[in-house]
Amino acid sequence: MRVILIDDEYLALRRLEDIFKKNFDEVEVIAVYQNALQAYEEIKLNSPDVVFLDIEMPGVNGLELAERIQEIDHKIEIVFVTGYNKYAIEAFELFAFDYMLKPILINRLNKTVNRLKQRLKNDSLPLKEDKDIYIQCFNQIKVIKDGGKAEVLKWRTTKAQELFAYLFHNRDKIVNRETLMDLLWPNTNNTQQLYTTIYQIRRTLKKYGLGSVSIKSSNGGYILSVENIRIDIEEWEHNLYQLEPLSSMNRMEHEQVFNDYQGDYLGDYGYLWAEGEKERYRRLWLNHGLRLSRFYQEKGNNEYAINILQKMQKVYPENEEIYFELMKIYASMNRITAVEKQYLMLCKLLSRELDVVPSQVITNWYENWKREKYYL
Repeated sequence: MRVILIDDEYLALRRLEDIFKKNFDEVEVIAVYQNALQAYEEIKLNSPDVVFLDIEMPGVNGLELAERIQEIDHKIEIVFVTGYNKYAIEAFELFAFDYMLKPILINRLNKTVNRLKQRLKNDSLPLKEDKDIYIQCFNQIKVIKDGGKAEVLKWRTTKAQELFAYLFHNRDKIVNRETLMDLLWPNTNNTQQLYTTIYQIRRTLKKYGLGSVSIKSSNGGYILSVENIRIDIEEWEHNLYQLEPLSSMNRMEHEQVFNDYQGDYLGDYGYLWAEGEKERYRRLWLNHGLRLSRFYQEKGNNEYAINILQKMQKVYPENEEIYFELMKIYASMNRITAVEKQYLMLCKLLSRELDVVPSQVITNWYENWKREKYYL
């Protein structure tokens, strides 16, 4: 196990080095540094397995240095050595492999070294290479590997979940740190929380074997990249635009794309920043469904048209246009009760959810229809 020690306090640094040399034959201390920036440059050239790192140092804070080290190689383990217990509560449990309080006790260090040996052993095992990774974004983010079952990624915190979702939403684009801080920690300038959360995400991706999803630091921000990964929402939109104009020959292909839509983009999370894209996909699907429904109406197959509209209504019960389409179809079939039911359902829904009434167009149509049916 190759380690580097960093601490601006000379005596503490030499004491830790001496403990390693006298008590841990399996540990090779390849370098010790009092200057954090000098250590960083060395780590870029000579990547260790583990860095034992102080926090309170002049120039570069230990948390910031740990973030930079992770950018060099996320496999490098970080063990914080500090004289301040408060950091354990605030950050280390989430950010580092371990933290230790000064003065260092041999028994405590032994536990850390044993855990590090096990972690390094596990990291050295060959990972199963994923032949096929499929990421689902309908409703919530799930991962399917090698044709298996969809699996929801479990995050340490809700901030980690949202940060990953936001970076994934903006994949292949640089998102600056200020944007992320304003989004997730708007009332603080302490970037420590951002660093720790990025670390959590990388650990989670590694845990699930998602090596083809990477997050790298770039130009004052982060960029998430994916390689050889299928994404359901992208495939769905691609398949939609690949469809030929709707006809009797290809109606089943159109229905397949219609049925492949599984719900709102990231709909279960309620992220405000996803609303624009969620609405765009929703409108694409609704327009496609309306085209299908009207196609079947033109062909005289009202039951097929009704089936399409009922599926749309189940997914988006607040959409007035769907109720109106059903009302007009039922009217053409002289199904009076069904027309009235749709109108009453719409009135109750809008009153309960939004405290409004149906649009004037729908109300006028319904009143005219009633007069024709009951007074002529």
